[in-house]
Amino acid sequence: MRCTVDLHIHSCLSPCADDDMTPWNIVGMAKLKGLDAVAVCDHNAVRNLPGACKAGREYGVCVLPGMEVTSREDVHLLCYFPTLDAAFTMGSLIEKSQVRIRNKPDLFGRQILVDADDVPLGEEERLLLAASAMSISEIAEAAWDLGGVMVPAHINKGANSLLPVLGLMPADVALPAVEIVQTMPHCVRGKLCIHASDAHRLVDIREAEEACMLELPELSPDAIIAVLRRGKEEA
Repeated sequence: MRCTVDLHIHSCLSPCADDDMTPWNIVGMAKLKGLDAVAVCDHNAVRNLPGACKAGREYGVCVLPGMEVTSREDVHLLCYFPTLDAAFTMGSLIEKSQVRIRNKPDLFGRQILVDADDVPLGEEERLLLAASAMSISEIAEAAWDLGGVMVPAHINKGANSLLPVLGLMPADVALPAVEIVQTMPHCVRGKLCIHASDAHRLVDIREAEEACMLELPELSPDAIIAVLRRGKEEA
């Protein structure tokens, strides 16, 4: 089955996202826009995922638990997981690897925590934009060991992106899939390339007509991860 997906959306827990990017608002907007699946990927954090998953069950939208991790090389990496438990295990690992810096909401933005019903719980005090001490290869291995997959984010975008930061595709890391922006760099030919909104506002979530399409045996987090882990199949 061909499914429309937007696998890079930030909730109000990310300091760069609008305050109304609550999990239930995100999933509700995805439903209105005709998407089959979304992934909420906050910066180095997973605590707003329970609400997104609950909203997904209510609205009939597949929600893939995720997070956008910043490696010690200062590269943004999308990590996807089959379950909330796996995502929270990775979240704890990333939090422990960060230098703890207190957020300054007036400078970086608010980091709003909500419960599974979208009720505000307060704000995350640590600055979520701080980089992890883990390398790209360590993050990829940790995600894989948890049954998930790591996909480098917007690799050809600019700051915090794989190609501008490293200047090449790392040879020591298995990268079956990458996220690209607009044009496809020559060096990723042969890999599964996905595109997503990287939405920080509700209006920016992809419409079904412009969303990434994935061929899936079923609509589930496991099926999406299996496709990303497999990468592009040989013709």
